[in-house]
Amino acid sequence: MTSRLLLLLSFFLLGSLWANAQTDEPDQSGDEETADTTGVVVSHIEIPNGISPNGDGRNDVLRVKADKTKGIVEFRAIVYNRWGQKIYEWNDINEGWDGTYNGKLVKQGTYFVLVKAKGSDGQTHTIRRDVNVLTGYLNDEQQTGE
Repeated sequence: MTSRLLLLLSFFLLGSLWANAQTDEPDQSGDEETADTTGVVVSHIEIPNGISPNGDGRNDVLRVKADKTKGIVEFRAIVYNRWGQKIYEWNDINEGWDGTYNGKLVKQGTYFVLVKAKGSDGQTHTIRRDVNVLTGYLNDEQQTGE
């Protein structure tokens, strides 16, 4: 019997890589044609560059953008003040920083975040960026009392 292996790889813009293998050799059940499909998500992570922890429910917490993040299996983020002092750290990708330090809201200004993550595809992601904290920001509804 001749053996034939057809391997198809395709990369979708949605961030997935799939492999489909077929053979005409009999498997354990006696079927001559079998197929196995395996998928790997191409990892990606994003985090915003600002928060406004004013209690309005919008941008109150610094966390990764869930709709822009895929395939992350390890995660760590640290927030520093402008003097390099660590003021917050978290390891759960679903959590985040609420703009406080020792239970008190930080002063408005620029802070820095370091994110280290590893994807299911083996890729290591490192994000170093400034984060603007706008503690005095009021949205239109808060200004008009609605």
